[in-house]
Amino acid sequence: MHLAIDIGNTNTVVGVFDAQTLRDHFRVASNRSMTSDEAGFFITGLLDRMKIANEEIDRVTVASVVPSLTPVFERTAKKWFGCIPVFVSAHVNLPIRITIDQPDQLGADRIANGVAAFQKFGGPVIVVDFGTTTNFDVVDQSGSYLGGVLIPGPETSMTELARKAARLFEVRIEPPDRVIGRSTAGALKSGLFYGTVGQVDYLIEKIVAEAGFTNARVVATGGLADGIEKYTRHIKLIEPTLTLDGIRLIGEMN
Repeated sequence: MHLAIDIGNTNTVVGVFDAQTLRDHFRVASNRSMTSDEAGFFITGLLDRMKIANEEIDRVTVASVVPSLTPVFERTAKKWFGCIPVFVSAHVNLPIRITIDQPDQLGADRIANGVAAFQKFGGPVIVVDFGTTTNFDVVDQSGSYLGGVLIPGPETSMTELARKAARLFEVRIEPPDRVIGRSTAGALKSGLFYGTVGQVDYLIEKIVAEAGFTNARVVATGGLADGIEKYTRHIKLIEPTLTLDGIRLIGEMN
């Protein structure tokens, strides 16, 4: 079985694949002080719940954007599962071509998203990943990763706004009943949710125009993607486990 680990700035997601089938996945807060043994106990606890023995894991692939946790999970893979993990980067075998100016700076999660989207839908394809940042990743019809856009995610914006404005506070990010908020909380919810939707639609239109795409598919993933297709003009496809799927595909190629 294949263990796919997506280490993000806010959350770490662990998925267990049996061949191409995702058996289950789990999301926890990324703890930068976690030790390799703590990571091992955490993952084996998840496997125990699934009635999977450590010995059944024969492959580990990791996509990490948290440098301090990368060696932690490398040690975990070796000690607990006897595997030398594959780390997703622009320098491993990929089914797409990374054509940006500084490929070493490209986040592993963005590479995995581009790989999974192109393999599943072909190109051109645009991935919108709602996380700590909202990432846009663009792959053309020939499989060239062209680059993308990064903006602060809605939760990041909310936290920073509450920190800097003495009379504002954090609210849940969810679709409000109305655009015109009748309270401070309502106004914040409206601004965060519909502001994000507006940004996403505008940026997709700019990407499509600049790249000259005529039939691009737009796919959303990430913790806040669920249901977003009801409110945007351009997102019609939701793939909650797209990043894990890409990590699996890259692991199989390497």
